[in-house]
Amino acid sequence: MDDERDPPAPGPAGAPLRKALSVLEVLAEAPRPLTLSELSRLANLPKSTLHRLMRVLTDNGLAVRKETKTYEIGAYLSRLAAMGGPAQAQFLNYPVTPFLLELFQTTNRIVSLGTLSGGKVQHTGTLYGQKHVRLAMALRRPVPAHGSAAGRLLLAMARRSLADPLATAVPGSRMFPARADAMRREFDRIRRTGLSYARSEHIPELVELAAPVRLGRAGPLAAVVVGDTVTNRDLRSVGQALLDTVDAIERDVAAAW
Repeated sequence: MDDERDPPAPGPAGAPLRKALSVLEVLAEAPRPLTLSELSRLANLPKSTLHRLMRVLTDNGLAVRKETKTYEIGAYLSRLAAMGGPAQAQFLNYPVTPFLLELFQTTNRIVSLGTLSGGKVQHTGTLYGQKHVRLAMALRRPVPAHGSAAGRLLLAMARRSLADPLATAVPGSRMFPARADAMRREFDRIRRTGLSYARSEHIPELVELAAPVRLGRAGPLAAVVVGDTVTNRDLRSVGQALLDTVDAIERDVAAAW
């Protein structure tokens, strides 16, 4: 099983991202569907590289493979644009998708971008394989921030009052002080390590690892999230790949904004 293997070591910074982006640009500009040979020539990539890359792009709707064994641009980004809302608009304002794609290829797990919308977390740009379809579909629904790794990370980094993440606690509950203390300790740990690891309280089979990224010099704080089922290997094993991704986004995308 893929989940039993160590994730492959990242290559040169940005290389897989730029390959994916160059292929998508060629497909977007093409007046008709292209064969793999045509894609290889126009994107200046060997067929051996394109075979795996196109499988990932088609699995996630970024490209479409037709019955004629040709490829055209998919509807993934246009669907995101049609969703509307501030989180989606923020996501589309920055070329983050190739970075998420590289992280997805490296980890073979669910990968997404999370942002705060009021007291909830909204996931956008979610990439996933066939075995994670159900969990990825569940991520389409906003969830209370305190109940997920992404939400706790964003609340901790924003240094909000503990009254915000615990606003859904039952008034007068004896557990409220204990949970507030636990959350305060967790926020301190998140700020110290730059990572948030938690089992989702709203999607019981999901565990998440999240790291913060600022989209632009004065842009919003977001969370790059890797998710998997709770029965699989400890997700913290992909922590370095996640940190490398947010570093690349801030260096190559946000700093140039």
